[in-house]
Amino acid sequence: MTEDRGEEARSGTGTPVRAQSSMVSDRALVDATGRTRDEWYEMLDEAGAKEWDHAKIARWLGGKHEVDGWWAQGVTVGYEQSRGLREPGQRPDGSFDASSSKTLPANVEDVWPYLVDEDSRREWLDLELNPRSQSAQSIRFDGGEGSRVSFYLDAAPPTKAGRPRCKISLQHSRLKREEVVETKEFWKGALARLAAILSDGD
Repeated sequence: MTEDRGEEARSGTGTPVRAQSSMVSDRALVDATGRTRDEWYEMLDEAGAKEWDHAKIARWLGGKHEVDGWWAQGVTVGYEQSRGLREPGQRPDGSFDASSSKTLPANVEDVWPYLVDEDSRREWLDLELNPRSQSAQSIRFDGGEGSRVSFYLDAAPPTKAGRPRCKISLQHSRLKREEVVETKEFWKGALARLAAILSDGD
């Protein structure tokens, strides 16, 4: 089976919402879990996961195959979207996610301080975030009003001129349907500011 990596659906507002599969590269998924999306999805189909709820799928990935919790959630959401079990951006509890990504002109290690350091984060992000957890390339925050914000950094090939690049992906979850469009626009602007700061630092 193959997926359309540019897959989009439409939220209840009629605005395109990116599917989970377009947010994190297959290469990053293989590095973290040992399998591609297609391989995981085929295994889940064979296990009967189309009849399972979200929590059971994630537990199967984590318990039976030792997939890290963050990645298990990502594979689960992608699987549910690919099989029509939920619309892109919608969570099992009925709330919605707003996702965004951007390729930045810097190495992962140069971008990381702009996520973890509060003063550096304020240079590009006008939003109070309280850290919850982090790993080598991802960090999660409380986003206020019960929402959650997760960032993931993934190395990208350098430009032809040899300039370093990386991809930043984010997910703002536990939103109301009517908040999705405004939230996506907010993050689009924020990531553009971050890219500009990194470009000015050359």
